[in-house]
Amino acid sequence: MKWMVIVVFATMSGDFYIFTNPKFDSKQECMEQLQDPKNMVKMVMKIGEEYGRPMPVQMVNCLSEEEIEDILKNTNYKETDNEINV
Repeated sequence: MKWMVIVVFATMSGDFYIFTNPKFDSKQECMEQLQDPKNMVKMVMKIGEEYGRPMPVQMVNCLSEEEIEDILKNTNYKETDNEINV
Protein backbone atom coordinates (compact mmCIF):
# COMPACT_ATOMS: atom_id res chain seq x y z
CA MET A 1 0.00 0.00 0.00
CA LYS A 2 1.30 3.45 -0.91
CA TRP A 3 0.70 6.70 0.98
CA MET A 4 0.40 10.27 -0.34
CA VAL A 5 0.19 13.76 1.10
CA ILE A 6 -3.17 15.52 0.95
CA VAL A 7 -3.60 19.21 1.74
CA VAL A 8 -7.11 20.40 2.64
CA PHE A 9 -7.70 24.12 2.18
CA ALA A 10 -9.87 26.33 4.37
CA THR A 11 -12.18 27.37 1.52
CA MET A 12 -15.95 27.38 1.18
CA SER A 13 -15.73 24.92 -1.74
CA GLY A 14 -13.65 22.36 0.19
CA ASP A 15 -10.64 22.42 -2.15
CA PHE A 16 -7.86 19.93 -1.63
CA TYR A 17 -4.58 19.05 -3.30
CA ILE A 18 -2.99 15.61 -3.48
CA PHE A 19 0.73 15.17 -3.97
CA THR A 20 1.08 11.91 -5.91
CA ASN A 21 4.84 12.24 -6.20
CA PRO A 22 6.53 11.06 -4.10
CA LYS A 23 4.54 8.10 -2.81
CA PHE A 24 5.55 6.52 0.49
CA ASP A 25 5.64 2.91 1.65
CA SER A 26 4.15 3.66 5.07
CA LYS A 27 2.10 6.32 6.80
CA GLN A 28 4.95 6.85 9.26
CA GLU A 29 7.42 7.56 6.43
CA CYS A 30 4.95 10.00 4.88
CA MET A 31 4.33 11.80 8.17
CA GLU A 32 8.06 12.10 8.83
CA GLN A 33 8.50 13.83 5.47
CA LEU A 34 5.76 16.31 6.39
CA GLN A 35 7.83 17.43 9.37
CA ASP A 36 10.90 18.23 7.27
CA PRO A 37 11.06 22.04 6.77
CA LYS A 38 12.62 21.60 3.28
CA ASN A 39 9.65 19.50 2.19
CA MET A 40 7.19 22.02 3.62
CA VAL A 41 8.77 24.77 1.51
CA LYS A 42 8.59 22.57 -1.61
CA MET A 43 4.90 21.84 -1.01
CA VAL A 44 4.03 25.49 -0.41
CA MET A 45 5.89 26.47 -3.60
CA LYS A 46 4.08 23.81 -5.67
CA ILE A 47 0.66 24.84 -4.36
CA GLY A 48 1.44 28.49 -5.10
CA GLU A 49 2.52 27.52 -8.61
CA GLU A 50 -0.68 25.57 -9.24
CA TYR A 51 -3.10 28.10 -7.76
CA GLY A 52 -1.21 31.29 -8.59
CA ARG A 53 -1.64 32.55 -5.04
CA PRO A 54 -1.20 31.47 -1.43
CA MET A 55 -3.94 29.13 -0.24
CA PRO A 56 -5.31 28.95 3.32
CA VAL A 57 -4.37 25.50 4.64
CA GLN A 58 -6.77 23.83 7.05
CA MET A 59 -5.06 20.46 7.36
CA VAL A 60 -2.24 18.33 5.94
CA ASN A 61 -2.26 14.56 6.29
CA CYS A 62 -1.12 11.30 4.72
CA LEU A 63 -3.72 8.99 3.22
CA SER A 64 -3.49 5.62 1.53
CA GLU A 65 -4.16 5.31 -2.19
CA GLU A 66 -7.39 3.49 -1.37
CA GLU A 67 -8.63 6.35 0.83
CA ILE A 68 -7.74 8.86 -1.88
CA GLU A 69 -9.54 6.80 -4.53
CA ASP A 70 -12.67 6.82 -2.34
CA ILE A 71 -12.46 10.62 -2.02
CA LEU A 72 -12.00 11.10 -5.76
CA LYS A 73 -14.99 8.90 -6.58
CA ASN A 74 -17.17 11.38 -4.71
CA THR A 75 -15.75 14.63 -6.14
CA ASN A 76 -15.17 16.40 -9.42
CA TYR A 77 -11.48 16.94 -9.98
CA LYS A 78 -9.04 17.91 -12.66
CA GLU A 79 -5.68 16.24 -12.96
CA THR A 80 -2.40 18.13 -13.40
CA ASP A 81 1.07 16.80 -14.27
CA ASN A 82 2.01 14.81 -11.15
CA GLU A 83 -0.63 15.88 -8.68
CA ILE A 84 -4.39 15.96 -8.55
CA ASN A 85 -5.89 19.41 -8.10
CA VAL A 86 -9.53 19.93 -7.20
